[in-house]
Amino acid sequence: MPESYPELASVLSEQFPAPVCAILQGFAGASASLRDLLAVAPLRDLLGSTGEINVQDEATAKLDDRANEMFREALRLPDVARLISEEEPDPIEVGAGTYTCCFDPLDGSSNIGVAPVGSVLGVYTDAHGAFEAGYSITGRQLVAAAFTVYGLPTMLIVASPDRVDGFAFDPEDRTWRLVSPKIRAPQAQYASINWMYRDRWPARVLRAVDHASTGLRGRYSGSMVEDVLRVLMSGGVFLYPEDETSPDGKLRMLYEICPIGFIMEAAGGAAMDGTRSVLDVPITTPHQRGPLITGDGEAVRRYHQAYIVVD
Repeated sequence: MPESYPELASVLSEQFPAPVCAILQGFAGASASLRDLLAVAPLRDLLGSTGEINVQDEATAKLDDRANEMFREALRLPDVARLISEEEPDPIEVGAGTYTCCFDPLDGSSNIGVAPVGSVLGVYTDAHGAFEAGYSITGRQLVAAAFTVYGLPTMLIVASPDRVDGFAFDPEDRTWRLVSPKIRAPQAQYASINWMYRDRWPARVLRAVDHASTGLRGRYSGSMVEDVLRVLMSGGVFLYPEDETSPDGKLRMLYEICPIGFIMEAAGGAAMDGTRSVLDVPITTPHQRGPLITGDGEAVRRYHQAYIVVD
């Protein structure tokens, strides 16, 4: 293996304290196992729904349950205080550690079998009193974030506050190798948004989307992590604003919006809810939702400028 492709462990050890390295390596290990399971899902009767509804009021896919188990066990570490999963109604108390790990075990699960899906992780500190009366946390308490895209290749994106790296999974020796060091968000080329929701957007959202996406080409897969990876690597803006059906937004703050926002800001881009950075939004409940506009800083600023105009 060329020396230009260092292993994940050696890269993490240069940027993070040992407990955070262990968390990120646990996430990477579970991601590798989930990659294997996704590859044989049609052969193991793992496609389709369990017939149950999760805490998000959404149908649970069979692989949602399996993925949740994988990450829950991989992140049950000595320095972790609690786990918060999209698939669990309440936080899982682990111990007296320092960190709270928030994760979406299988983002875009409705695309299983037809398009890439992914996993998302946010590692928070100083969150012991979170969600008690009068206490909130924000994305500024993130110390690390990561997401995996189970595509070709399988990619792992890891961010510290000032650096974003991309790793590819090598199935021959089952290692993650650094292939895209120190990623910087390029100038926007693409706009990733579900245009079918256009009739649901309030006037200021409609105006802001048009202003932000002018001159850009459309690319939208319906899988957030795949679209965000394209924006991060090829240049663009990902937009999931509020609408009449979801006036508070649809994505979840702790394990979708803030980790992606943390990664994009660390790469020199931006992430806003329309009026402010998503990392400054107070989070008072584990499954709080919000809008997300993220990617190239100039495109995000165009959205903001049009969004805040008084109608």
